Amino acid sequence: MFRMNLLDNYLKKYTKMSERELSHTVQSNMWFTPVLYVIFSSLLVSVTLTTDLKYDLGDQMRPFFAVDYDLTRNLVGTLTAAILTLTTFTFNLILVVFTTFSGQFSPRMLKNFIASKSTQRVLGIFTSSFIYMLLSFLFLNKRMAEYYFAVPLLAAIIAAFSMGTFIFFINHAVAWLQVNQMTYDMKREALSIVKNTLEDEVDPYKVNDLSTVNSDICENKGNSISAGKSGYIQLVDFISIIKEAEKDDIVIQLEYTIGSYVFASTPIITYWKNGENEVDEQKYMSLISIGRRQTEVQDIEFSINKLVEVAIRSLGNYDPKTATNAIYQLGEVLASISRNSIFSKYLVDKNNNLRVVLQERDFSHYLYNAFGYIRHYAKDNVIVCTEILKVLDLMAKSLNKRDYNAVWEFGVFTARGFEDLFLFTLDYQQFHIALQNLAVTTKHEKEFEKFMEKRKSEFNNLKNPDI
Repeated sequence: MFRMNLLDNYLKKYTKMSERELSHTVQSNMWFTPVLYVIFSSLLVSVTLTTDLKYDLGDQMRPFFAVDYDLTRNLVGTLTAAILTLTTFTFNLILVVFTTFSGQFSPRMLKNFIASKSTQRVLGIFTSSFIYMLLSFLFLNKRMAEYYFAVPLLAAIIAAFSMGTFIFFINHAVAWLQVNQMTYDMKREALSIVKNTLEDEVDPYKVNDLSTVNSDICENKGNSISAGKSGYIQLVDFISIIKEAEKDDIVIQLEYTIGSYVFASTPIITYWKNGENEVDEQKYMSLISIGRRQTEVQDIEFSINKLVEVAIRSLGNYDPKTATNAIYQLGEVLASISRNSIFSKYLVDKNNNLRVVLQERDFSHYLYNAFGYIRHYAKDNVIVCTEILKVLDLMAKSLNKRDYNAVWEFGVFTARGFEDLFLFTLDYQQFHIALQNLAVTTKHEKEFEKFMEKRKSEFNNLKNPDI
């Protein structure tokens, strides 16, 4: 009874998930793809055993190719042990990869390796190969067939295929451990979230002209809905919330963003009614998923933080090249956010009526989350900070012009951390050339000149404190 309830609760958890959440959960679990391969392997066993035991294919193929019962049993038994050993070695290799990534980079990147289709397919091939050998060995019967054809032939093919798969997996693990490939994959993941969450799901309902939105209702006291359970906000079905708010003729304000941690008693939704209709509060809570951990399905900042962690860990391990690579990948993600996103917190329905109010997020927010921590941990590393300025300049060449001020201000914030930390004249030149290039790109040449004059004045005061 306990097992049935446990299974029932387990199935309910998956049936309540949205299509996107279910897809992400399935991809990030190691069991789903191997189970599919095992099912296919079981069907393959039934086909081969049927052809050999029921239709006596081995006896019919004796003039050309046939293997007697004893040789078939020895062959399948040996391959069963061999593939089990190969599978065990593969799992050990995966554990080595996990340990390396956790220690050198970030434990949050392990899911990327697990979710890799290549990793899941390799595990599926090994698992299904072992199941095929085991079931074939179990159902071999000398009284029903003295000679076999399909079972040993397919066993030999599967064994050869498993060996080739093992070689492929070693190459896959080595390639995935390369920093450039790893950061590139994380960048693609972040760009995918930007496109799916911001561009395709939320931005079509945002308004550029705030004067067309009647947001006065939000100044009144609204009704609050508590989270009901503690955890991270993982998913928000914005489209369904807008549709339901239109039906109920209400305005909803989301008090927290995706990725925020909330308590069970935390009010996460405030709504205002335009009429006297009753509002089913539970309906709106069902459109927000709260879980024990952060996920990358809609959380752009969480995906960005993976690259940030790689850069910070690399700085701690005295690996500036890896840190620089992660910084450039972050720059491309931020440039995509700037070019393709509408930074408005108001979502409207098809009749241009205000329906959802989000927490305000502008480009400065994403910029600081991406480079702020790196700048802090870089501290006295003038070379890495110079690279940050170069990336800012590279970003600015493809940014939306509205974000020029944000980029320039962050560049100045970075430059102010270096007063007398330049050990060499070349460091000083490279750093300020990068800042000057950023000023030219963002149209802040005058501000750059004022900044440099102020720096010279402060430097002179340090040299002559009595003046």
